[in-house]
Amino acid sequence: MTRFGIQNGAGQEYGKVEVVSSSYGRRHRLLTISVTVLALLYAIRLGQLQIVHGAEYVAVRDGQTREFQVLPVTRGRIIDRNGKVLVAHDTRHKVYMDVDALAVGREEALETVAGVVDVAPARHRAALAAKSGQWPLLATRISDEERLTLERNLGAGVGFDSHSARVYPNGHLARRMIGSIDAEGHGRTGLERAFNNLLVGQPGRVEVRRDGLGNLHQLPRGQVIEARPGHTVVLTIDSDLQRIAENELQRAIEQTGAKSGDIVLLDPRTGELLAVASERHETPPGQIPAFVEPYEPGSTVKPFLLASLLNEGLVDLNEIIDVEGGVLTTGRRTIRDVHGYDTLSVREVIAQSSNVGAAKLSQRLSAALQHRYLRDFGFGMRTQIGHLAESSGRLTRPESWTSVSAASHAIGYEISTSSLQLVAAYGALANDGVLMQPMLVKEIQDESGQVVEQFEPREVRRVVSAEVATALVDVLAEVVSDGTGSLAQMASFAVAGKTGTARLAEGGSYALGRYRALFVGFAPADDPSVAILTRLEDPSGEAYYGGAIAAPTSQATLQAALATHGVEIDPGLLVSNARPFKWDGRKVSENHEPTVIFATDVKDQIKKLRTVPLPDLTGLSARSAVARLHELGFRVEWKGSEVVTAQIPSAGSWLTEGDKVVLK
Repeated sequence: MTRFGIQNGAGQEYGKVEVVSSSYGRRHRLLTISVTVLALLYAIRLGQLQIVHGAEYVAVRDGQTREFQVLPVTRGRIIDRNGKVLVAHDTRHKVYMDVDALAVGREEALETVAGVVDVAPARHRAALAAKSGQWPLLATRISDEERLTLERNLGAGVGFDSHSARVYPNGHLARRMIGSIDAEGHGRTGLERAFNNLLVGQPGRVEVRRDGLGNLHQLPRGQVIEARPGHTVVLTIDSDLQRIAENELQRAIEQTGAKSGDIVLLDPRTGELLAVASERHETPPGQIPAFVEPYEPGSTVKPFLLASLLNEGLVDLNEIIDVEGGVLTTGRRTIRDVHGYDTLSVREVIAQSSNVGAAKLSQRLSAALQHRYLRDFGFGMRTQIGHLAESSGRLTRPESWTSVSAASHAIGYEISTSSLQLVAAYGALANDGVLMQPMLVKEIQDESGQVVEQFEPREVRRVVSAEVATALVDVLAEVVSDGTGSLAQMASFAVAGKTGTARLAEGGSYALGRYRALFVGFAPADDPSVAILTRLEDPSGEAYYGGAIAAPTSQATLQAALATHGVEIDPGLLVSNARPFKWDGRKVSENHEPTVIFATDVKDQIKKLRTVPLPDLTGLSARSAVARLHELGFRVEWKGSEVVTAQIPSAGSWLTEGDKVVLK
C-alpha cells in the first residue's frame, strides 16, 4: 500500500490518497504455492523411500550396521553307565598383552601375569621386546577363573581368545576309547569323532548394531537364538570296572615284561562292554587294539570245536579218545602234547588242553561244518559294534583249506580273531548258546537328560542249544578247577574259562621264544554276569603261558570286578598284581600249554610288594570302597550295609598289598 498527499499553492497539504499495490499478493501466493509444491515433493520422495523402496533401503541399512555375534555352544558329555562323567565341556583361553593399553610397566605387568599363570621364558622375552601395536602371546589354556583374575588386575592391558576344551574328571581313564577333539572343538579321534554330530551341539547367535564409532550394541528387542548344548553319550562302560581292568593290565605288563595286552569285560547276557583296557603303542590314536588287532587265539578256540561236535551229536563228553602218547603226525605236521597220555575223555581233552585230542576230534566234522560253526560264533566277521574301527579277523573259506587246516583250526592256528570277537564268542557259551552283539553305547540324552535314542541288546543268532552251552560251561569250570586255568579259580564261586598260549609270527614264520598268553572265561559259572578276556603279548619273563600269567591276572580282575558288583568274595583270596609263576621244567607242547603250574610261594612275593597307607573310607558306598581297596591291592571282608561306617585297620595305617581290610 502506497500513501501520497495533495498540496495548495501555499504548500499546505489539504488531503491524502492511499493506493494499494497488487505485487504483495502475488508474492504471497507464489510463496504459498512454492512451499506447498516443496512439501508435496518431499512427501512423494518420502513415500518413494519408505513405501516403494523401503524394504530395499532397510536391507542396506541393516547390512551396514547389523551383525550377529555367535553365542558359544557347550559340547556334550560322555558318561558311563552309572552317570559318572568321563569327559565334559570346558572353556580355555589364550591370553595376550596389549602393550599400548598397559596402565603399568611391562615388567610389572608380566610379574602380575606370572603370579596367575605360567609364562614361558621365550614368551616373557618376546613380550618385553614387542613393539607398539603388537599383541604378544603370554599363555594358553588358562581357565575362566584365571582369566577373571587377569582382567581384574590388568584391565585393558590383556586380551583373550577363547576356545572349546575338554575336562576329564577321571584322568586318563578310558582316554583311548574317548578320543580327542581338535582346536576348533570338533571330534578328532575315538568316540569324540564317532559321535561328533551329536556332541557338538548348535551355536546360538544374538543380533547387535554397530554405531558410527564402530561400537557394537545389543538391541533390546534384537533377535536372539539360544545355543543348543550337545547331546550326552551314555556308554555301557562301568568306570569302576574300567579302572580295575586298566590297573590290572598295567601291573601285568610291568611284571611280565609284556609288550602289550588287553583286558575286556563283557556282560554275556546283553553284550554290553563293561570295561576295555587295551595297550599297544603302535596302534593309531583313537583305535582300540582289542578291536582292531587280530591274532591267532591258540587253545582258547578248542571249546568251540567241542560245542560244534556236541551240537551235531558227534561226541559224548565221557567218550575215551586215544591221544596216542601225546604225538600225532598229520601230513607234514607233527602235533604234540605236554604229557604223553595214552587216553583222555573228551572233557579231559579240553581240561588238559590236548592238541592231539582236539586234532583227532576235528576229523569228525567236515570242513564246511567246522567253518560254519566258527563263523556262527562270530569268527571271520566284524561284530558290528559300530562307532569305532574293528577288524574282521581271518577265517578262510573251507574250499581253501589244506589237509592240516582242520586240525590247525581246532587248536587255534590258521585263524585270527580280535579280543572283542573272542570274548563275545565266550559270551555266547555263557548265555545259553546265544551270541549277543557287543554294545558300547547305551543311550543318547539331550541337554535336559531326556533319552532321545536308546540302544537295546540284540541277539545275533543262536549258535548251539542251551543244553550244549550248559555242558560246555561245566567243562570250562573243570579247566579252572582242575586243569590249565587253575590259577584263575576262586573259593567262593566257580569260574569257567580256557587258557591259551600261541606262538607269535614274525616275518612269515613263528618267532623263537615269543608267545601270546591268553585266558578267556566268565563268572560265576552257574549264573555268568561277567565274561573276561586277558591277553598278554610277548612277555619277557620265564613264565609266558596263558595259565601262568593270564589266568592269575584274570582272577585278580574278576575278584575286584565281582566285589564291586555285590558278589560275595572269600576274604581269604588274594587280590593283587598279576604274578608270574614258574614252570617246573617239564617239556612244553607245540601250543605251550602246561597241564599243572606250580606257583612260587605267594606270601614270599607279598613281602616284596610296596606298602601303602590305608585311606579313610567312611561315608563311601560299599561299591566305591571295595573298588578303591582292590585298586590298592588289598583283600576285603565286608560286614556292613550299603555305606561304610567303620574300617579295620584305621585310616592311615600302613599295609602291604595283599593285607585284609574289614569294612563295617
